[in-house]
Amino acid sequence: MRNYIDSFLSYMKTEKIASPSTIYGYRKEVGKFIDYINLENITDVNLISTSTIRQYFYYARESRGLCQSSISKIIATIKSFFNYLEEEEIIVKNPARKIRVPKKIYKIPSVMSKYEVDLIIRSVDFAPLRCKKNNTRDKLILSLLYYTGIRKSELLNLNWTDINLSKSSVIIRRGKGGKDRLIPLHKKVTELLDKYLDERLPLETDALLIGEQGKRLCKGSFTYLLNMYLCLSGLKKKGYTAHSFRQYGE
Repeated sequence: MRNYIDSFLSYMKTEKIASPSTIYGYRKEVGKFIDYINLENITDVNLISTSTIRQYFYYARESRGLCQSSISKIIATIKSFFNYLEEEEIIVKNPARKIRVPKKIYKIPSVMSKYEVDLIIRSVDFAPLRCKKNNTRDKLILSLLYYTGIRKSELLNLNWTDINLSKSSVIIRRGKGGKDRLIPLHKKVTELLDKYLDERLPLETDALLIGEQGKRLCKGSFTYLLNMYLCLSGLKKKGYTAHSFRQYGE
């Protein structure tokens, strides 16, 4: 049955324009489901029942200690897989059709105030001595998060070729939904970009944000920096994340 996984993922990539991270998640979760089906000695995909799928969700929750939101994601993934099998007429009847994904309980996200944003940006000046050489870069990171509403993954993937300083704009390539979008840059951001560019010349890589080894800044380093500045600014206990910056500045 594993051959169905590859064809399903190919379908999601080409027809549904799913992102690489979504494809990765689908591969992992459908693979775990097939492993479970093999343990149940089911060799024909047409013999998988609604009851078996429900039992798998219970098994996944108990064996992996998953929360309800994680189970909801797994249910949605397995339903997508069986919808594909039905559409391709690989299965006669869709056993996942009657299974419903629990409704999400939406939490109001915590958003930083303009005062708090200014506070965390100023905290960069009080970073440990080892971080002083990256002051401009770190202020740029925090300012881009706030003044552009950019997502963390989009920020880390930015290149110098995405920046147009003469027109004060940045292009986000293949953002959410796989579409490019153009965002105007605030004067404070362009000033930091100018200063950061002077510090980086001559450019040895197109990556906008680089780490200690001269390579693109990774998620782990980004999370470390954000937590450090949240602590320095006294905002750590408020539970802010990169998403908390996502509002447009004045």
